[in-house]
Amino acid sequence: MREQEIELGANSGAEETDAAKPSALGSEALACGSAKSTRSGPVKLEPMTLAQVERAAEFLLAGELVGLPTETVYGLAARGDDAGAIERIFLAKGRPRTNPLILHVADVDDVPQFFTKELDSVVQRRLDCLSTLWPGPMTLIGPKRETVLDAVTAGGATVAIRVPDHPLARAVLRRMKELAGEVIPVAAPSANVSNYVSPTTAEHVRQGLGDRIAMVLDGGACRVGVESTIVHLGSSEDPPTVLRSGFFGVETIVQRLDSAELAGQVVVQSATSAAQSEDQPAAAPGQFAKHYSPQTQLVLLPPGDRSPIPDDTLRIVFEPVEGSRSGSSNARLLNRSLPNASLPNAGLADTRLSNADRVNADLAVENLWTFAEDGTLETAASNLYAVLRKADATRFHRIEVVACEESGIGVAILDRLRRAAHA
Repeated sequence: MREQEIELGANSGAEETDAAKPSALGSEALACGSAKSTRSGPVKLEPMTLAQVERAAEFLLAGELVGLPTETVYGLAARGDDAGAIERIFLAKGRPRTNPLILHVADVDDVPQFFTKELDSVVQRRLDCLSTLWPGPMTLIGPKRETVLDAVTAGGATVAIRVPDHPLARAVLRRMKELAGEVIPVAAPSANVSNYVSPTTAEHVRQGLGDRIAMVLDGGACRVGVESTIVHLGSSEDPPTVLRSGFFGVETIVQRLDSAELAGQVVVQSATSAAQSEDQPAAAPGQFAKHYSPQTQLVLLPPGDRSPIPDDTLRIVFEPVEGSRSGSSNARLLNRSLPNASLPNAGLADTRLSNADRVNADLAVENLWTFAEDGTLETAASNLYAVLRKADATRFHRIEVVACEESGIGVAILDRLRRAAHA
């Protein structure tokens, strides 16, 4: 199989703020907000990778489950127009049927066929503006078309759509479209047992669901590391609502909408106000009170907490950790390569090792870790789930996390930690 160049973004992990980014939605969309493009041109997929993409596309078209990398977390992918395949997602994850799924498509032009044909004009304009953030970690919710399965929407009248920004995910979606001769949406909740910590490496998927899926497509470590921002587009009478925080903060959403005088009063739903029982259908994924949880008890401490650490407790902070109790200057985090830590295709994805993968194996006896060796919240978000999984495998009976600043992507980080700590 020959090499192929695919026009996909290779670095969407930075906020976009300055110059206009091209959009498939036309001139009206280009006028909505401002953006600095992070796209870096074609991504070359080598023959071995193309063969894996082909295999994944064929498995998905046949109704099988595939572990699919995205820029946020790894998804448990199944074709979203096949009721049997959707049911396999719920069975594999142990996911409540009240928790709706997000449909993923390859391109912005694929999105309209899943929303109702006659969108409210205000909703349409909001869609045009916010879809300029695609491909990227943004999910938009609007009135669904009748052809969308109720199993996808938990019986609701709206559907959640996303265009992911990972070269392998979009290559698979495009190949499915080519093979089927039509757009095939893919439902892809996080590829882990329901309510456990989300996976951000292929190995996480193999550890949790390896015996329940056809294959895992290895795309390296996820760049963003937390699930997509979810925005309900509202209606002529109702403003848009941020149902789940993610990489794109409310400031970005307001900026895009305010330029077209569409924002109104954007509503932000907090983790506490959104918390609900699994018995009731949710408006979007990530709404249940307890979610993203390690098996070990997790307690969220206030910012700046410096209280003594009990012997049975592991504490994780967001600032760099200098030295150790033994006085060694670099005992905790070692820059060492691990097997299968990077892709065979250089430049295909950000394969930066997480802090969790760089923690020395003998550090289970140490009880102070960091999410971010460089002290940035972007790095902390990328490492969040990997560090929690590593912490869950230690001898400690309790995990304490000292809260970070609640701004930027810190809003999303604290949303996940509050749900993980929910008793």
